[in-house]
Amino acid sequence: MNNLNDTKKIAMFSIHSDPLALLGSQESGGQNIYVRHLIEKLEKLGWSIDVFTRWDSHHKKQLTHLGKHSRVIRLKGGPVHYIPKKDLFSILPEILNNFLIFIDFKNPYTLFHGHYWDGGWMALQAHLKFSMPLIENFHSLGMIRFDTKRRYFKNGNEQKIEEQRITLEKDIIKNASAIISLSEIEKNDLINLYGTPVEKIAVIPGGVDLKQFINTPRDKAREKLSFNKVDFILLYVGRLEWRKGIGTLISAVKLLKNEVPNIKAVIVGGRIVGKQKNAEDFKEHQRLLKKTEEEGVKELIQFVGRIDNGRLPLFYSAADIFVIPSYYEPFGLVALEASACKVPIIASRIGGLQNIIQDGENGFLFEPRNPFNLKEKVLQLQKSKELSKTFIESAYRNVATNYSWGDIAAKINNIYKSILKI
Repeated sequence: MNNLNDTKKIAMFSIHSDPLALLGSQESGGQNIYVRHLIEKLEKLGWSIDVFTRWDSHHKKQLTHLGKHSRVIRLKGGPVHYIPKKDLFSILPEILNNFLIFIDFKNPYTLFHGHYWDGGWMALQAHLKFSMPLIENFHSLGMIRFDTKRRYFKNGNEQKIEEQRITLEKDIIKNASAIISLSEIEKNDLINLYGTPVEKIAVIPGGVDLKQFINTPRDKAREKLSFNKVDFILLYVGRLEWRKGIGTLISAVKLLKNEVPNIKAVIVGGRIVGKQKNAEDFKEHQRLLKKTEEEGVKELIQFVGRIDNGRLPLFYSAADIFVIPSYYEPFGLVALEASACKVPIIASRIGGLQNIIQDGENGFLFEPRNPFNLKEKVLQLQKSKELSKTFIESAYRNVATNYSWGDIAAKINNIYKSILKI
């Protein structure tokens, strides 16, 4: 790192979301992918980046090189195992102290970049202590999440936690030099709900690696995955979490089972098997499994669990339709991945998905938590190969043109240089 200009050293904080974590479990998702690709591309633009995350497994080294000039540094905070995000507030001071110990209380960084509210808290404390600029990616907003939970999840009991988070988000906004928003919709929420000055906000989406997410012919993909070639497969990829709306997909399968021959839903995600299974993933899996029994579709729903990221393009390629049934989705990287793998998409009409999917042009949008509306959209695609082809071609053009990680990193590079005046 010493051969890089000292003005180009960045500290990123992605506390609950290790950029090297295996995908499809509670501690991983779009944020992991975003941070990892961003670091890789920014390094090529001359930046030296240390990303600090929480040490959550003895199977992980405390320091791992991510590139020639970039590192993942895992800081101890609480017991070394998975802790839900909502329980991180009390251990953040310990993580901060271990960060300060790591740098020997002498700041080598010229800019602090936070991700999510927990990483934002760390970046805010570093900013206040060392008077270096603060950049923030929220990835999701507490006000929207809290409102979503209030509308869709009757058993929600986390009001105090959400209020604490919202207060913190406002403090981050007040002190930040720039807020990077994933979508125009999130930008509007930042302005209207949080009073964020418009000049602080830069809308820069996530991206997709077209060299990694490539289409495999459907029959070949199914053969590799041991899927039945005659099944009509609806695919879900993501965490097992209430806001992801998987129950809506299960209900839609019940409505479709007498109309679509050999319909199946494949659910990818969640550490639900073996000694390393995650307690929250397993609990949600059991809840969803019970729902499949209540709906009479248990044999039509396959829970795959977590998979290696390298196999994910095969799952996309094997599907007839990719479904994103979320109640809240700030952006939706999976929509880009599915588009790159050339599978038609049906997604909830919420959040950043509305910026990626133009309804009726490159996919369908349906009303969240409405399995009847989802059923109608599935039937339209199932009955028209021509419509599916149109969606696939239009969606692929969109991601190839607008969602390059290189372009995204170049825009963030410009923000860094503008703030640092270099």
